[in-house]
Amino acid sequence: MSWRKARRIVLFYSMIVTGIITAITGFILYFWPHGPKAGQLIIFGLQKQVWEDIHTYLALTAAILIILHVIENRACVRMYVKETLKG
Repeated sequence: MSWRKARRIVLFYSMIVTGIITAITGFILYFWPHGPKAGQLIIFGLQKQVWEDIHTYLALTAAILIILHVIENRACVRMYVKETLKG
């Protein structure tokens, strides 16, 4: 397997994993109880602030991976843009 193919595979699965975990943490935060003592509540061993930090860092990681993915596949992106603008 070539280095380029291995890099694309790692990039693809990294995007999938970070995207799924970001979505899960987003659902947990969305359904987190509201109120004055809600921040002290512990879900799966973590407080709300920790869940927010995990969600933020994973979302930033996912965004960076998406940018790297677009850079890696820039030839295909160029072709798609040319084809859509042509029509």
